[in-house]
Amino acid sequence: MIRLHDVFEIPELGLTPVVTPTGASPEIRWAHVSELVDPSPWLLGKELLLTTGFALKDSATAWDEYCSRVASAQVSVVGMSTGPSLPYPSIPKGLIAAAEKHGLALIHVPHDTLMQSVVQKVSDALYHAANQDLVRSFSVQRQLSEAASSAGGPDRIVEVLNRVLGFQTVVLDERLRVLAKSSAAAEERVTPIRDELRARLREGLRWSISMEGQEDSLVVLPLGTEGRLSGILTRSKPSALSVHDRAALGLAASLLGILLERRMASQKHRRMLESQLLNGLLADSSTVTDVQRYLAQHGVEATHIEVLSTGLPSDEADYDQFIAEVLELCDEVLVTRMPDGCIFALINAHGPLADPLRELVQQLRLGHSGLGERRPLLGIAESLSQARFARTVAISRDVPLLERADTGGYRALMQMGDPEARHRFADEVLAPLDEADRSGRGELVKTVRAYLTALGNHEATAEALGVHRHTVRARVTRIMELTGRNLANPEDFLELWLAIECRTSDVGEPEAAADRSPSTSSNR
Repeated sequence: MIRLHDVFEIPELGLTPVVTPTGASPEIRWAHVSELVDPSPWLLGKELLLTTGFALKDSATAWDEYCSRVASAQVSVVGMSTGPSLPYPSIPKGLIAAAEKHGLALIHVPHDTLMQSVVQKVSDALYHAANQDLVRSFSVQRQLSEAASSAGGPDRIVEVLNRVLGFQTVVLDERLRVLAKSSAAAEERVTPIRDELRARLREGLRWSISMEGQEDSLVVLPLGTEGRLSGILTRSKPSALSVHDRAALGLAASLLGILLERRMASQKHRRMLESQLLNGLLADSSTVTDVQRYLAQHGVEATHIEVLSTGLPSDEADYDQFIAEVLELCDEVLVTRMPDGCIFALINAHGPLADPLRELVQQLRLGHSGLGERRPLLGIAESLSQARFARTVAISRDVPLLERADTGGYRALMQMGDPEARHRFADEVLAPLDEADRSGRGELVKTVRAYLTALGNHEATAEALGVHRHTVRARVTRIMELTGRNLANPEDFLELWLAIECRTSDVGEPEAAADRSPSTSSNR
């Protein structure tokens, strides 16, 4: 489609306006030459109708009837050619008045401009307008293809999308790290949906996101080939996507998918190198300089490290998503696989790791896991030893993750073995006290716990319970009668202490154990 102002911009025609109706510039669908008094039967509407006025009388009535007929035929513009060799040396005033009356645009065609030239130029302009989107699309495709084949392909593609189409674009890798972006604002637009993107990593290429916001529209596409996700493309723009935009975005996604697939292939070598570096560091701390140099090449200055020992992932999607999630918690992750699981070296953690890692290993089915303490890079072997031991205890307790602090001292030994066996032992020893407490004859379990904690000191126990020391003495006597254990005997004291500790360690809050029904009761 073209409009009258487009025709005026064709300089070689020299057309000038005579009457310009108010409103938008008239649309022109074709140019047509006619010297008929009534050309309306041969018109479709929206024409630029060219005439010399050869068959028209120069009277107000004739011009009014002529303009009425062509206006009813929905002619857009009348163009009149005048000059010394033509019927009219200038445009008649009657035609001007009639055009104004019927809201018809009127233009002047110079004497030396052939009417057929006007038809040809209008035809050319219509053809160019009709094919403008196609030509533009070919241009964008060419620029995107050239960008993809050049150095820094993702950056170049993002630059073309921004410069030519006005897209605010971010390209993320399979670990949700930014590979290329058109601006900081574009990256900020992605921040609110990062959690959703992490959840989508396991879905491969079978998804997309489209969001219409108050200020822009956001489209998110997975990138990759053969069903394997290798990255994510996000695009925002202040307006809705046109057909042309969608075609360009589809091509960009295809090109980026190929580039990122090639990048992933090259990353396999990097991962093998990282695994070798980590294995070397675990075996010989003297290789720490090599690891520091490697991390520095990737913009990471390693100040501290924490080792996580996990089971083997059930599938690669879980493994990749776990790494993507962990990279939100630290600066970098080095990974090596062992026959019985994975070792993750978490570099420069941003905060406490136990709680978020516990949720992740359970959600992504990485099995029972252990987390070592934070150490400088040289202390990685110690953190690894702690992580492996913590994982052993986590397996024995059937919990998702334990950290070093959960497995220190005597509690580590108590946490090993069958939890149900520990439950039975504690219940058998404490069953008479549980029964007495349920019948309302005294807080005996609470008293024995305080008494053992105070190492048999009656006054300290009384102060902890807020009762008189004589009450404590009476309760202790009752405890010994019911359990058949003499608290003055170290062996009996230890057995009651172990029962209390087993119940505390496995249940969590000691008071919660009082509600559990004891299995059997026995007096030794």
